[in-house]
Amino acid sequence: MRQRTCLLAMTAVILLGHASSAKECFQTPKNGPNLGVWRITNDPVTRDHANYHNCQCWSHDGRYLCYTHWGAKENSYGSKSGAQAHVYDLHKDEDRHLGQGMNPRWANTHNWLFYVQFDPSKGQLFEKGTEVKRHDPDTGETSHVVYGIEILGETDADDQWIYGAQRFRRQTPPYKSVRIAIREKDKFEYLPEVTGGQFMPNPRHPVFFTRHDHKDQPFGATRYFFDLDGTHRRLASPTVQQCHMSWQGNGEHLLFGNGLIRGRRWNEPFPSNMHFLSRMALGDISPCGLSGRYICGDSVVGDTRSGDGWRFIHPLSIICYPVDVADNSGIYDADPKGSPDGTKVCFVSNYDLKDGPLTHITKSAGSKDTSVQVESTDGFPETGSIVLHREVIGYERKTPTSFEGLTRQCYNTKKAPLREGLFVTSFEARCLTDEQWKKLGKASPSMRQSIKDASSPLLRQRQTDVYVAIVRKPDRPRLCLAEGGAQIVPGEEHYETFGYHVLCDGQRITDRPLRPGESIGLAKPGKYQTVAVEWSGLRSEPSNELPIDDIVKLQALADPPKDFSWTSDRRLVDGHEVAADVAKGAKKAVREIVHLYDGIIHREWHENGVLTKRHDLNADGKAIRRLTYKDGKLSVREYWDPDGNCISREIFSPDGYITESVRYRDKLKYDQWFYDKGMPIRRIIKEREEYKKDGDNWVQVKKK
Repeated sequence: MRQRTCLLAMTAVILLGHASSAKECFQTPKNGPNLGVWRITNDPVTRDHANYHNCQCWSHDGRYLCYTHWGAKENSYGSKSGAQAHVYDLHKDEDRHLGQGMNPRWANTHNWLFYVQFDPSKGQLFEKGTEVKRHDPDTGETSHVVYGIEILGETDADDQWIYGAQRFRRQTPPYKSVRIAIREKDKFEYLPEVTGGQFMPNPRHPVFFTRHDHKDQPFGATRYFFDLDGTHRRLASPTVQQCHMSWQGNGEHLLFGNGLIRGRRWNEPFPSNMHFLSRMALGDISPCGLSGRYICGDSVVGDTRSGDGWRFIHPLSIICYPVDVADNSGIYDADPKGSPDGTKVCFVSNYDLKDGPLTHITKSAGSKDTSVQVESTDGFPETGSIVLHREVIGYERKTPTSFEGLTRQCYNTKKAPLREGLFVTSFEARCLTDEQWKKLGKASPSMRQSIKDASSPLLRQRQTDVYVAIVRKPDRPRLCLAEGGAQIVPGEEHYETFGYHVLCDGQRITDRPLRPGESIGLAKPGKYQTVAVEWSGLRSEPSNELPIDDIVKLQALADPPKDFSWTSDRRLVDGHEVAADVAKGAKKAVREIVHLYDGIIHREWHENGVLTKRHDLNADGKAIRRLTYKDGKLSVREYWDPDGNCISREIFSPDGYITESVRYRDKLKYDQWFYDKGMPIRRIIKEREEYKKDGDNWVQVKKK
């Protein structure tokens, strides 16, 4: 699609930000068509983590990032005493150390960061030994909120409450759910009906979910919904649909990962429809922008407007474990989260994405082959080890395009397929240098718990650093004439907009960005444009040209006027544009939804005024989401890739319930579900394995 093919060409422009920067800016031409990557932290000895995938690390205006740094002295990921709370200011390129603290949580509509400090010398952790603090990075002020709350979730849509739990060790139950009054010191209330963990309020609606573990109950809860006062518990998702989940940025769906991007409406508890939202597949799932249009995972962004998406980077974050060790993903998961306008994705990685060598397999090889063909071996040692998935593979020598003399499963790591297209990284680049290892002293407890051999090189694998990938440009603003002058209408997504530069005949005339609410006099005639500038320094493409002949005042609006629209309707009969009432009375008519910048984004077909078909188009005009209607009601929804392959199909009954959903791979049915009014009743995997609902059980059907 156009968006992806022009990404690299735009990189040189979009990375223009501040003259000096604490972050490292670089490009990854071998690893995804992103617009550049920023490394926020660079200390492979210690673990830096920017929250779990469904817990935001971005402030609501995109100016700040939060992360937890686990001090090298304590050398313990998970240690309360070793946790250090940090805020990174992308506007000033400045890292702020807030002191000891963990569980950093942003408010929903304010630049308030909450975190937990621990001081057992002051008392029990459920008393004054634990303190919730609130930091305002705009003013630099830090204040006390409440004592005794050890675990924090997030805030409700209006920033009235932040949710969490007290922990009582050696008691049953050990946790008591609470909500804390944000604007009143030392005030919280217990929520006795609330169980589980995570405490994730919807960003727009009065509901929150908690996570549960009922793996022995197929139709037991993996998530529950609650009202904001902790009452009205209802099932959000059963174990049979278990996966990674988060809220959509606009709160409209509970998002489901580990497959194609899917969602359940926030106000439709289970059993109810689970909708495909994009053709893109991912593991961890996170909001990417507050509008809900974008959704991100470890390496992809899905666009719910068209149903399309793109890949932006592979985080390459992995720990190579011995084959007999259970995977402890918590210490290396990328945990991506998108920024408020969906222009950037923050994630972590324990691989050096700037200088670590990277290549891809160009020809599949067998398990007994002693060499593997790759694109290039540049940057890899003359002899050493490579990593595929979790396997460490030794090699005796290299050529420009191959690794020779392979030794498989070094250090008893799990064997991986030598399949064409797979990423190949350097094991040496994954490990600490001798100097770094000496600084560390010994591996973290989580590593030592998984890797028992104290002499194993696997213990020397790096810890995670915080990165930001730029996945798209800020949206273009719009210049419009208005009474008394002209106006800058902010782009569709403009939460992160700091201000605007003004151009006249292609030359910038502003020394600093014009802030929303400010105005400037246009002193000479010419063709004017404007460019949106984020807090981070990222810039949009120029707006439309607006010819100005007289001296007028140009005002930067904070929000679009109420009568402004980014789209308009166009109706066609026999290929000719007609009025809406004429199209409604025609036997066959087409309605096109036209975007001011993007052109036709949706196309509908009507017969005798009744909708029969709709296509949602990507940036290249290709139909990705294809909807079929019967008697004006949705009957079939399909997602297609840009190459014309059907990715999924959902069948709807007249009452609006999905009765069947199919995911295709290589044109074959890969995963097929059947439903009865939202209740899963049957599943077929790869047309070989079959499961069905049997009472409260989910049982495998034996093939005859």
